[in-house]
Amino acid sequence: MRALLLLGTPVVAGLTGAALTLAGVRSPVTGPLTLVFVLYVPALCVALLLSGLDPLARAIVAGTAAVALAGAIAEVMLVTAGWSPRGGVVATALACAALGVAAVVPRRRSRPAPSARPTTVPTGGNTAAES
Repeated sequence: MRALLLLGTPVVAGLTGAALTLAGVRSPVTGPLTLVFVLYVPALCVALLLSGLDPLARAIVAGTAAVALAGAIAEVMLVTAGWSPRGGVVATALACAALGVAAVVPRRRSRPAPSARPTTVPTGGNTAAES
């Protein structure tokens, strides 16, 4: 229960900030809550992909990836002259949706190679080695 509360509170705060930004509400809390959305939600989505790591390593890698993703989205939006807070929230939400789908869709596991059993050659037949 404590872990759900620990993970769920920032997600709800971030989603509230994203909703306020998309609705165009001007409030002192809109900016910080939107920043929580832009940084925390991608970190959570990346953490879902890193199930094999221990929790500390997962948090460090996910946090770093979230900062890199936010920087990349901002850079692309600035270069294309398309920067806006709404556009940033939408681009972040699309990136998080893609990461979430990648985390939820079951991965195809490759089948193990058949065991290397020695093949037996019939002794009574004509083989290429005898010619």
